[in-house]
Amino acid sequence: MSQAFLLAEAESAEHGAPAAEHGAEHGAAASHAGGHGAGHTAELSIIPDHWKMETPYGVVHVDTVLSTVFAMAIALIAFGMLGRSVAMRPADVKVKRASAIEQILGFIQKILDDFVGKGSSKYLWYVGSLFIFILVANWLSLLPWAAWQLSGLANGLASALHVNAPHGLVYHAPTADLNTTVALALLSLAMYWVAGIAKNGVVGFLGHHWFAKPAVLFPLRMLEDITRPVSLALRLFANILAGHIVGTVLLGMALVGAAALLPLEMFVGAIQAFIFATLSASYIGGAVQEHH
Repeated sequence: MSQAFLLAEAESAEHGAPAAEHGAEHGAAASHAGGHGAGHTAELSIIPDHWKMETPYGVVHVDTVLSTVFAMAIALIAFGMLGRSVAMRPADVKVKRASAIEQILGFIQKILDDFVGKGSSKYLWYVGSLFIFILVANWLSLLPWAAWQLSGLANGLASALHVNAPHGLVYHAPTADLNTTVALALLSLAMYWVAGIAKNGVVGFLGHHWFAKPAVLFPLRMLEDITRPVSLALRLFANILAGHIVGTVLLGMALVGAAALLPLEMFVGAIQAFIFATLSASYIGGAVQEHH
């Protein structure tokens, strides 16, 4: 199934233009030619066409791994710089950047206070990391990567690095890959289990989590531990992928359409980060609450 949305200039390359003499059999690879002008084919993928690598343990989406590392690096650099400015300034001196990061941390701490209550600060590192990573990963995908692809630079870079990437080296939000969202959801599942066991012990946690009265609800409580990560993963994946699809289609129709969608996509990216972080905090809160 083709997942490509062809915008191009390339019919001549496929139907006998002079460039075809050099090998129409190269197909889309003609876009790698860069400076050959009329032979250039630019493609935008409606659904991210993953750069796959076979390993003994299964297929790895290399583009998702690279996009994840890229988003993490950007988040670490940006918030590292902001955090350093907070640490180095006198406590009574207010600066704009520092107030921004303080507001972000205060916002995340408020989520934890609402759902976890006493002792919630110990989970700030986890819920804060979730929120910031998902937010940065989603918003990075809103940069004009389509222009990067259409210019031929994405394919040119892939060709120069001898990388067999279907649509060149381009950033796709890792949260638009179900593998990433499932991993994040399982991490949240493990986190609230660990938090619950650390707070109440194995017997206390299971007694409250699965074996609480009435006992007839035991199957439903077990099922809940399956549906929670499933809903977390699918919600984030579906919303980000849908935004990518709509944005790409609108870009193919008119640039102004994609530009008009940008504020909505920023809102969706932020709200999905908020929902994922809030639900994770609520699950932790439910696991560590006091039992009577």
